[in-house]
Amino acid sequence: MFKFAMFLLGAVSYSAGFLGYVYRLHAAYNQPLHDVGYTIFTSLFGFLVVACPLYIGLVYLVDKKFKSLKWLLYPLACVAIFFIPTLLALLLWGGGHPFSSEAQLFYFFYLFSGITFGLGYWFIQKMNLGSFYKHRSDQYE
Repeated sequence: MFKFAMFLLGAVSYSAGFLGYVYRLHAAYNQPLHDVGYTIFTSLFGFLVVACPLYIGLVYLVDKKFKSLKWLLYPLACVAIFFIPTLLALLLWGGGHPFSSEAQLFYFFYLFSGITFGLGYWFIQKMNLGSFYKHRSDQYE
């Protein structure tokens, strides 16, 4: 059940990020999304290769190091890395500046995605569906 919950969380987290991108595009620039294919390819690549593995590592770290306030620490940890996948996309496809309007759109993508992933993982933990980190007392069960 944990694997399915994580797969679902990944899909919801990516969708939240994509909606954040579209929201920022409309709110800040009053423009519709024109190049859907490019946006999905670029954001999905960054999400699957960089963001999602980092999110998993960060929630594991939070699980291992902290006992309380995880509802806050999971999303904060995931949001803290929002610039890393964006910089990767800018480097791979060139020409982008970290403070450009395109970069800001991807920042919004990974901010929304990180918040959703962190809160979703906390919800999975509250439902006792599983965890990446096994506590020492759980190892012998």
